[in-house]
Amino acid sequence: MKKKAIKIAASTAVAASAFVAAAPAQQADAATNVNQLITDAQNAGTVLKWAISVEGTADYKTEPWAEYNNAKNALKKAEDAIAKLATSEKLAAQAKLVDPKVSITRAGAYIDAITSGKKILAKNAAFEAAVKAGNLDQIEKEYHVVTEEFRKQTILNYRVYGQSTRDEILKEYKLPIEKTVRGYANEVTVHMLTKAAAADVKANKLEEAALKLTEAQSILDAADLKWETTLQKSADDVAASMPLQVLSVSRTDKNTVVVKFSKTPADLLAAGQFTFDNGLVVQSATLGTDKKTVTLKTTDQVAGKTYALAYQGVATGKSFTAPANPTDGSTTVDAADTARIETTNTRTYTASVKNSDNGNYTGVVEIQLKKPDGTDYTGPAYISNIDGVKVDGGQYAEVEAGLDGKVSIIVSVPENEATTVLYPVFTNQEDSSKFVKGGLTYFYEAAKTSVDNASGTYGSDLDFIDKTNNYVVLAGLKYNFDSNDTFIVAEKVVTLDAFKAALSKNDTYTVDYQENKANTSVFTIIEDTDADADVEIKNPAKVLTYDGTTFRLTGEGQPGSKVYIYLEKDSVDISDLEDDSDITDVTLNGEDKDTVVAETTVGSNGTWAVQAANLKQNVTNKLYAVQVAKGDTQTDAVDDGTYTFAYLNVGKFTSETITWNDNSTPGLSVGDSLLFDFVNNEAFGHDFKNGTKGTIVVDDGFGRKATLTVEHTSTTAADTLVITKVSAAANFNFQTDSVTGASYFNVDSVSGVLNQDNVTYKLHEDGKSFTK
Repeated sequence: MKKKAIKIAASTAVAASAFVAAAPAQQADAATNVNQLITDAQNAGTVLKWAISVEGTADYKTEPWAEYNNAKNALKKAEDAIAKLATSEKLAAQAKLVDPKVSITRAGAYIDAITSGKKILAKNAAFEAAVKAGNLDQIEKEYHVVTEEFRKQTILNYRVYGQSTRDEILKEYKLPIEKTVRGYANEVTVHMLTKAAAADVKANKLEEAALKLTEAQSILDAADLKWETTLQKSADDVAASMPLQVLSVSRTDKNTVVVKFSKTPADLLAAGQFTFDNGLVVQSATLGTDKKTVTLKTTDQVAGKTYALAYQGVATGKSFTAPANPTDGSTTVDAADTARIETTNTRTYTASVKNSDNGNYTGVVEIQLKKPDGTDYTGPAYISNIDGVKVDGGQYAEVEAGLDGKVSIIVSVPENEATTVLYPVFTNQEDSSKFVKGGLTYFYEAAKTSVDNASGTYGSDLDFIDKTNNYVVLAGLKYNFDSNDTFIVAEKVVTLDAFKAALSKNDTYTVDYQENKANTSVFTIIEDTDADADVEIKNPAKVLTYDGTTFRLTGEGQPGSKVYIYLEKDSVDISDLEDDSDITDVTLNGEDKDTVVAETTVGSNGTWAVQAANLKQNVTNKLYAVQVAKGDTQTDAVDDGTYTFAYLNVGKFTSETITWNDNSTPGLSVGDSLLFDFVNNEAFGHDFKNGTKGTIVVDDGFGRKATLTVEHTSTTAADTLVITKVSAAANFNFQTDSVTGASYFNVDSVSGVLNQDNVTYKLHEDGKSFTK
C-alpha cells in the first residue's frame, strides 16, 4: 500500500511539470490569435470608414450594410478574444479597437440618415403628385403627411459625422422637401384658413371666422400663389356668406371705444351710425386699416356705467362697462399700459393716491423710476411736474399730492439717449401699502439719415415691429417707413403691404435710411425666415412671491398663434432655475401630465395676456408657455417648441413665530425690534420690502392694547422690523413681568407690511403672538 501511494504521487508530479512546460506555447498562440482578430477589426473599420466618407466611395444614396455588418462581426470576435486575456493585457488590446468602434458608430448615423431620407422622399413624391393634379384638398392632406415625416426624420440627418458628408446628406434629402414646403406652404395655409373660416361661419363663430379670413387675405395680398385665383374666390365666397355683425365692443379709455365687425361695412361709416344708451355720445368714427375695426371717440364715460351699442338704429347686443372708481382705497394710475415713443416725446402719468382710511391722500408721494425687472432705474431720465418743472432732475422725486389725491408727472429722457425702458412707482410716503405702478414706457431713439443705417438679424429684446404705425425698431433705433420707400424681399421689389406681411422676427435685414419722409429709404429683407416668433413670458420677469390662485401672465409671440400656459406637475426647488432640460413629463394624452392652466391667442401687436389659474399653494410653481404655430398641433408645439419659463412662489407671506428683541429701555418701546420666522423662507427667500412702514396692534390678554408703528430699512436685517412708535393705553405700559422676566403679547392685526414683491403680510394661524 505504501509503495503504490508513492507511485501515484510521482505520476502526479510528472503530469504537473508537463502542464507547466506546455503553457507558454499555448499563451503565445492565443496572443497571436487576438492580435490577428484586432487587425481584422481595424481593417474592417477602415473599409467602413471609406464607405461613408467624401474621399471614399460614399454616394449618399447607398447604405453600406455589407461593410457595416462585416465591421461589427470583426469587432465582436476581437472583443470576445480580448475578454479571455489577463487583466493586465486587456486595456492595451481594447485601446486598439477605438478606431473601428468610432467608424461603426458614425456609419450607423450615416445609414440612419439615408434610410430616413428615403422615407422623406417617398412622402414627398406623393405630395408632388398631388400638386401636379392640382387638387387642393389632396395637396393639403399630403402636405401634412410629408411635413410630419420631415419633422420626425430630419433630426437623423444632423447626426451624420463630418461637415462635408453631412452637407451632402442634407442636400440629397433635406433640401428637396424644404423646397416643396417653402414653395407651397402659403397655398396650403390659405386653403386651411378658408375652410376653417367657412366652418366657423356655419357654427356662427363669426369672430373666429373673421380672424382666419384676415390672416388668409394677408397671405393672398403678399405672396404670388400658384392657385391664387381659386383661393381668392374661396376666401371671397366665405366672406360674402358672413352676415355683417358687430363682433365685439371694448373700451380703451374714458373717451375711446373699439368696435369690431365681422366684415367690412358696405356703407360709409359716420359717427351718427353708432349710438349708446345712458347718454354717451359718439363724436367721431374712424375705420382701421383692416377695414373691419372702427375706433369711436366719445364723450366722457361715467365710472361704473354700462353702455349698450346700437348700429344703424339696431341693437347689437354688445356693451361695455366703464371701470368703477375704486372703493377699497386702491391707489390707481391712468397710464397703466405699455407705450413705445421716441426720445423726443414725453409721457404723462397721473396717479390717484389713497391714505389708510381710503380717503384722498394729500401728503408727499414718493416717485421712483424702475427697470422692467423691478430694480431701481439709474440711467439718465427726468421726472417733471405737470407744469414742466423738473423735480430733482433724476430718477426719484417727492411730490405733494393735490386735494383730490392726484399727482401728475412727466417722464422724459435725453433726446439722443439710447433706447430706454422704465416705469414709475407712486408710493404714499406715510403708508407704503398704498402704491401703484405706472405702465412700462419704451423710449426709442429715432434713426438719423445715413448715419444710422442698419444690418443684422432682428430679434433682440428691444427690437419691435409695429405694422399698424409703420415702424420697426432694430438694434434699439426706430426706423419709420411709408409707401414712398423702397422694399425688397429676397431680391424682389415688393409693395409696402407685402413688406409688412414678410417682416417678422429673425429676418436678416439691411436698411439704407433717410429720415425725411420725402426721401426714399431702402428696407431689404435679405433672408425671410418665415419663422414664428419665439414665445416669451415678459411678466413675471423674475421669480416672484405671490399670494393667490391665479396670476396674470403677459408676454410676446407670433401674432395669431395660440399660446398655452402649462403648470409643471411636480413642484420644483427654487434652485432649479438654470435651464429647461427637465421638461420630460409632458404627455398630452396620458394621465401623468403637466396641466394647461390657461390659453390665449397672440394679438396683432405680438403681445398676449392671460390669467393662469389653479396655481399650487406653498410651493414654487413652474409655469411655461408653448406657442402653437400655424399648421401645427398642440402636440407638435410641445414636442418641438421653444419654451419660456416663469416661476411663482405661491403662498402667504407669514411667520409662525415672532421674537421680541428688547433694547436698553424697559418694556415694549421705540428702538425694539421684532424678528420674524418666515414660512417657506428657505425656498421663497422672503425679505421685508425696503422702506415698508406699517402697524402692528397687540394686547396683553386683558383687553389692553397698543399700536406699534414698525419700519424696515436697507440697514435692517431681511427678517426684522424696528418699532418706531408705541401708542399704548394709559393703564398699560407693556413692561416685562417683574417676577418671571418673560413677556407674551397677542398680535391682533398687522397692516401695511410688505415683502420684496409687495405681498401683504398675513397673520399665521399659529403665529398670533410674540415673546421675548
